[in-house]
Amino acid sequence: MVKSRVLKLIYFSILFWVNARLFAQVDNSYLNQQISVNETDSGKFGFSATVFNYMRNTEYFNNIELGRTLFGYQVSPSFSYQPTGNIKIQAGVFVRNDFGGETTVIPTFTVKTKYRNLEMLLGTLEGATSHQIIEPMFDIARNIENRLENGFQLKYQKPKTFLDVWINWEKFIERGSPYKEQFTAGLNYTQLLNNPTHHFKVYTILQGMLSHAGGQIDADMVNKLTMRANYTVGLKTSYEISKKQKVVFESYLLGYKDTGDTLVFANQNDGKAIYGNLTYQYSNLQFMLSYFESQYFISPRGTAIYQCQSIDDPTIKLNSRSLIIPRIIYNKTLFNQIQMSARFEPVIDIQTQIFDYSYSFYLKYYFEKTFH
Repeated sequence: MVKSRVLKLIYFSILFWVNARLFAQVDNSYLNQQISVNETDSGKFGFSATVFNYMRNTEYFNNIELGRTLFGYQVSPSFSYQPTGNIKIQAGVFVRNDFGGETTVIPTFTVKTKYRNLEMLLGTLEGATSHQIIEPMFDIARNIENRLENGFQLKYQKPKTFLDVWINWEKFIERGSPYKEQFTAGLNYTQLLNNPTHHFKVYTILQGMLSHAGGQIDADMVNKLTMRANYTVGLKTSYEISKKQKVVFESYLLGYKDTGDTLVFANQNDGKAIYGNLTYQYSNLQFMLSYFESQYFISPRGTAIYQCQSIDDPTIKLNSRSLIIPRIIYNKTLFNQIQMSARFEPVIDIQTQIFDYSYSFYLKYYFEKTFH
């Protein structure tokens, strides 16, 4: 039962904490994107470009998610102007090409303000993996398939605090539209509890996601209102053994709540899960072991392999899941400019005894230049 697993997870969390041998959620920092605002750039124009190449292959043969390959590139050039030291206006285009598929071109526009440690964005957001939401609640593949997010974002960052609150407006409707409006709202609050200079660090983590499809003016008479929420509270501890070695342990309690007009599971509007990660890092190489167990857990924006409902056949539903995911991750900066990430991630389903795996390779290049 999940309750007994929770007690075990808390016990092992305390045990790891006391022995100070600890590590973390998958490090996606190499994939993140951020719009810089510098006081010294007041009155300056700028140009920036991000080139992102991806190859993600999931060799999955289970009932929840069948494997597929995402292979292509994204290019997002943009021009910017800072009328003052704390306001930046940026406009550009986002181009995505899947090899053997179609090319997508979408305009982007952002107004970002920064006052001390507080940042506000309107328009195209610093989204996808930049939110730093854990995998069961946010799919890394959204960095490829749903990279652009548009709406409102508020961020607060200090050495001991990270806060990201946002709303991503995904589908706009007119009166009589044949589909419902859709948006996702999210929260990530991470707080370091001790001194940032210590080799041993302790963090508390609170995250939430709300997925909505509804509205009053649409003409969609088939699909009903959906309002699904996910949330988690977590503890993260890290210990820096040396400049090249680091260990981190994380444990999370997750929840799922459905307050819409339709339920995934009959007479069951909530679910729960536990999620733990233990990783050892040596230089650029990471060895990570993850454990996930759930009951009636659904996360509309989460990684599909963690769900209790199949994304390929929604009629397939499992009351519970138990997964072990060992991973090998190699992150490295090449030529001081190109960021590379290579990953091998097996998935062991304890209940069905199915062994699946995925491997992925990412390259990201970012260029930025300002002009008087």
